Amino acid sequence: MAKHTFILLLLVLAFSCKKANTEGSPTVQITDPAGTSTYSVFDTIIVKATVGDAIGLQSVSVYVINNQNEPVLPTVVIPITGKQMAFICPYVLNNIHLTTGQYSIVVKAVNSANATFAYKQININAAPTVRIGVFAITRNGSGVHVLKIDSAFNVSTIYTQGGDYSSSDVSSYYQQLYVSAADSGNASAISLPVASLQWAVNGIISPTPYFTNVYSNGNSVYISEYKGFIKYYNSSGVLGAVYNVTTGNYPIKTTIWGNYLFAEEKNIGSAVRNLVLYYAAATVGFEQSTLQGPVTAMYGMDNNDLFVFGNKDTGGAYLQLFSISGNNFYSPIPLPNAKLLSVAQINAQTYLLGFSNGTIYQYTYNPNSIVPYINGVMASHLQYDYANNEVIASSGKYVYEYNYASMALIHTANAQDSILNVHVLYNK
Repeated sequence: MAKHTFILLLLVLAFSCKKANTEGSPTVQITDPAGTSTYSVFDTIIVKATVGDAIGLQSVSVYVINNQNEPVLPTVVIPITGKQMAFICPYVLNNIHLTTGQYSIVVKAVNSANATFAYKQININAAPTVRIGVFAITRNGSGVHVLKIDSAFNVSTIYTQGGDYSSSDVSSYYQQLYVSAADSGNASAISLPVASLQWAVNGIISPTPYFTNVYSNGNSVYISEYKGFIKYYNSSGVLGAVYNVTTGNYPIKTTIWGNYLFAEEKNIGSAVRNLVLYYAAATVGFEQSTLQGPVTAMYGMDNNDLFVFGNKDTGGAYLQLFSISGNNFYSPIPLPNAKLLSVAQINAQTYLLGFSNGTIYQYTYNPNSIVPYINGVMASHLQYDYANNEVIASSGKYVYEYNYASMALIHTANAQDSILNVHVLYNK
């Protein structure tokens, strides 16, 4: 009797476990849109689907993924109306940063134990890049001013902050302008195009510079401090990492290229400057090479090489190509015998260089050459507007707009005060 009871108990347990572990998965079918349909950013996709589950649905949702299976838009939760249901979901492609390519609509249904996914491939066309405005930075007795220059080159002051000025940069992705003081004032993140303060890093009034540079890259803002740190903040102003500069030195220019952070570091007690290489994920430099003098600009060329433009301590400008793997410099071409004021990158091998001799030159790496591009402009700052194929140059109180291909002057704006920097802001 006991043996029969034990066998019966085993059968009951086995049946119970089988029942618990074999609950079916929901069914999902996307009926609309048709596969490989094409949309543009800001379009609305009408997603139609049927879902069901014999036991009961717990959740149903719709979202979009890229080819790496990463969600790129918010998830829309569909209300549950029964065990079997059909729904229509207007899904807006409201991420202006989506790039042109293939994506997939996903409908996910979940019951108490399992989830089912249905996919429908679509194509999305990116939103066109549009220039929102040119922004100039000036300073007078009342503070540091942000000026907006519209498409007709009308000038208006949109923001003023106290203190002095060391540097500035812009992020079109996050629609922010970063302006840092030198030894009197803060490093500020200002929203654009309607200017308002988003966040700030407080400076301390001191006999030496406090902030020496600000540089933006992606969701990152790198602020160089004279006391020996490069501090990384995200676009919300949250401190993410602190890079420690070699004792007795301070950082100035920085740039991100590949997986590396490059920093120009100056010795406090001498004229010695080094280019120091950090892994972007680390906070201590692991390579350094001696620079010929102050850096004007740095741009990556390929996976192993970085262009460094600057002025020699002994006089005259320099252009050096830094090899990451070799930790050394190569000088591809001599530059004109004048002070290098500004650099704008056209592409990885082509640059515009503004000199104190009143000429803007075009440098090309392959074939290696440097030729006069625009004469009669002492371009203290240069920007290339890739959306319109135009060049923005500032000289003294004036901002000039040129057609890049023809070099023809299009517009001129008077900022009333000497211009400290110019930036181009796009819609994304």
